[in-house]
Amino acid sequence: MRASLLALAAPLALLAGCGGGDDAGTSISIKGNDTEGKPATAIMDGGTGAVKIDVPGFEASIKLPKVQLDADNFDIGGVKLYPGSKVTAMNIDAAKKGETKDSVTIAFDSPADAATVKAWFLEKMKAESFTVAEAATGLSGKTDDGNAFTLTLTQGAAGSSTGSIAITE
Repeated sequence: MRASLLALAAPLALLAGCGGGDDAGTSISIKGNDTEGKPATAIMDGGTGAVKIDVPGFEASIKLPKVQLDADNFDIGGVKLYPGSKVTAMNIDAAKKGETKDSVTIAFDSPADAATVKAWFLEKMKAESFTVAEAATGLSGKTDDGNAFTLTLTQGAAGSSTGSIAITE
């Protein structure tokens, strides 16, 4: 795990070259454990570009330009985010030693209202052979490869919406 988290510094640096505007970027956190079960993390603050890596035997804090991930940077089983959406946060939690479930949660802002985004996801997920159930605030089910997911949407201002999609392996 230490080597894999250290290896994140290079892709984060490459991604950082894609951003850098005055807008807030995407916050990214990766949490896991080393082979002995000790916590290991890598976190990038979307507001400042600050990156902190903390693994057993190594700590580093650096500042990179902000990164802004959007609909084109997201794909789950062939389904992208609603067009024009921006990823506000991405949290990856690796299973602890002895556990079997990893999870990824993506938070995003969409330029359309919650009902429109929900209908769009429902259509795209069904087309990709997801098992999908509707709920008042979103969707839930299983991806085409059997991973559980939950999509939650909240109405935003001026016809926009915010959402999150959590996927558990």
